[in-house]
Amino acid sequence: MSTDTGSRDWDMTFRRAIQTLERNWLRFWTAAVLIFLYMPIVIVVVFSFEQGSFSTLPWSGFTLEWYRQLLSDSAAISSIYNSAIVAVAVTAIGTVLGTLGAIALVRHEFPLKRGYRALVIAPMTVPGLILGVALALTFSYMEVGRSLRTVIVGQLVFITPFVLVTVSARLRGYDPTLEEAARDLGASKLTVYKRVTLPLLAPGIISGALFAFTLSWDDFLLAFFTSGAQDTLPVYIFSTIQRSQTPVINAISAVALLVSILLIGLSLLFREEY
Repeated sequence: MSTDTGSRDWDMTFRRAIQTLERNWLRFWTAAVLIFLYMPIVIVVVFSFEQGSFSTLPWSGFTLEWYRQLLSDSAAISSIYNSAIVAVAVTAIGTVLGTLGAIALVRHEFPLKRGYRALVIAPMTVPGLILGVALALTFSYMEVGRSLRTVIVGQLVFITPFVLVTVSARLRGYDPTLEEAARDLGASKLTVYKRVTLPLLAPGIISGALFAFTLSWDDFLLAFFTSGAQDTLPVYIFSTIQRSQTPVINAISAVALLVSILLIGLSLLFREEY
C-alpha cells in the first residue's frame, strides 16, 4: 500500500509540475532566454569591480583598482582613442553616403533601381569573416598598407547600408507634398533641402548615425583584418586576452559596453520622440 501511495503522490506531483509549466511556459522561456543572453554581460560588469586578480566566486571585495590601471595603460587608452577616431570618421562619411543613397533609392526612379538596391544592401548579408578576408586581400593586392584608414574604408562598406536602410524607413513615411508647397512659395531646390527635407529627415539621420557609431565602435572582425599596428579597442581586448587573463579586461569591456548602451538608448529615444 505504501508503495502505491508513494507512486500516486509522485504522479500527482509530476502532473502539477506539467500543468504549472503549461500555464507559465512563456514566462519560463522568456526568463531562460534573458538569462542566457545577459548573464555573460552581467558577469563581466560585476567582476570589473572585484578585488581579486581572478574572476571567481566568492568575491574578495569591491575595488576600482582595475579602472585605475586602465587609465594608466597607454596601450588601452590608445586603442580607445583609435576606436573613437574610426567611429567618428565612419559615422560622418557613412551618414552622408547612406542619406544620399536613401534619397536616390526612395525618391527617384532610374534604370536598374532594384539592382542598385541589391548591390548597396548586399554587404549587410555577407558574413563579417568573409568580408574581412576579402578586404584584407583587396588591400594586399592593391599594395595598400593597413592602418586606421583601411579600417575606416572597410567599415564603411559594411555600415553604410545600415544607415541607408534607417533613413529610407524615415523617407517612406515622409510627405513629399511639403516640398511641393515650399517650391510653390518660391523656394529653390537647395532651400527646400535645407529648410524642409533635412529637418524632417533629421530624426532618421541622427538615428542612423548613432547606429553607425555603435556598429563601428563594437566591430572586431573587419578591424582585425584591416588594421595594422594601430589596434582598435575590440582588437586590443582580443589580443590582450590571448596573452593573459587580467581583470583590467573586464573594466575595458564594461566601458565599451556602457558606450554602446548609451548610443543605442539615444537612438531609440530619437525614434520614439519623432
